[in-house]
This record gives sequence, C-alpha cells and structure tokens, in this order.
Amino acid sequence: MVSWNTQCAISQSTYFAVSYSGSLDRLFDRVKLSEACLKYSRKAAIIYTSIAWAMIIGNFAFSVYMLFFTGSDTNMSSLLAPITTHVNVSDLLIPRLIMCIFAMYIEASWIFPHTLSFMLATIFTRQYKMLGRSLERMLADSDERRLSGSDVETIRQRHQEISMSVSDTDDFLMFHNAGAFCCQLLNSILLLYELIIFRPTNDPVIVMMHAFWMFSGLLGLSITTAGGIMINHYVSTSANYMNVHKNIRFPIEHFFVE
Repeated sequence: MVSWNTQCAISQSTYFAVSYSGSLDRLFDRVKLSEACLKYSRKAAIIYTSIAWAMIIGNFAFSVYMLFFTGSDTNMSSLLAPITTHVNVSDLLIPRLIMCIFAMYIEASWIFPHTLSFMLATIFTRQYKMLGRSLERMLADSDERRLSGSDVETIRQRHQEISMSVSDTDDFLMFHNAGAFCCQLLNSILLLYELIIFRPTNDPVIVMMHAFWMFSGLLGLSITTAGGIMINHYVSTSANYMNVHKNIRFPIEHFFVE
C-alpha cells in the first residue's frame, strides 16, 4: 500500500504540475493531426477511457467488499488503520464511507495518468507512422524515386516537430514514468509473493482481489514500458527513412540544414 500510494502521489503530482503550468495545453495545441490520424486517435481514446473506467469500477467493487463484507479481516484492518488498530470506534460506517471515497480517488490518480501517457505515446507513434507512409507515397509517385528539395525539407520539418513534442513530453513526464515503472515492479513482486506463499485470508473474493491487483500492476507496468518502446521504435524507423540516401536519390544535404 505504501509503494502504490507513493506511485499515485508521484503520478498525480506530475500531471498536476504540467496541467497547472500549461505545459500539457501547449503540447496539445502544438500537435497537428491529419484527418486519418485524428479518427484513429479518437477511437483509441474511447477504448483507453473505457478500459480505465472498467478498472476503476472493478477496483472500487473489491474495495467496497473488503470494507463492508469482510468483518474484522486483516485487509480491512490495515486499510482503516489507525482507527481499527489504535482507536476504538463502536460504529465503523463513517470511516468505511470515507475510505471508499478515498479509494475511488486514489484509483483514479493511478489509472488516468497511465491512460493519458499511453494516449500520448499512441498519438506520437501514429504521427511517425503516417510520416513514413507519406514518404513512401511521395517516393512511389516521383520519377526514379527522386524527391525534390522542397519535399525533403517538408518531411524534415515535420519529423522535427514530432520529435520536439516527444522530447517535451519526456521532459515533464519522466517522474511519472520512473515512479510508475519502479513502484509497479515492486508491487507486482510483492503481490505475487503474497498470492503464492503468504495468504492472509481464505476468502476467495479477497484472493481474486489480490490477483486483480497484480494483473492491474502488470498491465500498468506493460503500458509504461510499451509506450517507451513504441516511440523509440518509430523514432528509429523514421530516422532510417531519413537516412536511406544510398537507395533513394535525393540531395541528402537538405537534412543537415539548421
């Protein structure tokens, strides 16, 4: 719980900072999407948002069960600490309701930053992919696979714009990415250990809850890793497109214009 809350605090603080400073708004204003890329991004956003809300609802359902239907279970006692461990309260209804609200809040602060980070990675990789297709189409339509200087300069400027957006995103989201990777890796290891070796309860729903948490942590870890891999792959691919002057006859010196 300490590791997970630390990750949530890092992610939410990072996104609060970039939202409050206007960095995120300026990034979205600078991103230029074609009609095809816009349609793809809209569909991806709907899918990612649906999955995010489904995970929040699932986590919230498990939290409600653990708080209201497990009695004096160890999980509930640790979740409501220090009330259940050092403070004697005759009626735990109010603390349970407060904890449910807090659980919903902390789940959103964990899931939505991942969703937006992966959405940004999807947009950038799609832009690189469309740029590569545009270059291939221009080469196919040109005579003897030769590009004019203006075409080369257009592609170079577009590549530079996307790369600058990626660089800015990496600068203000590096704390979120680093915290998400380290904390989720630690949580996955601890949850796997708990499921295999140390089971604090025989309640099948609680066991399912811990399995769901481990799945969620691995999914978050996969999303964090996949976002970086996707961008690095298409950055390398687009760079190769820009350096194939041995097979494509056009003035390569245009790529080195300041």
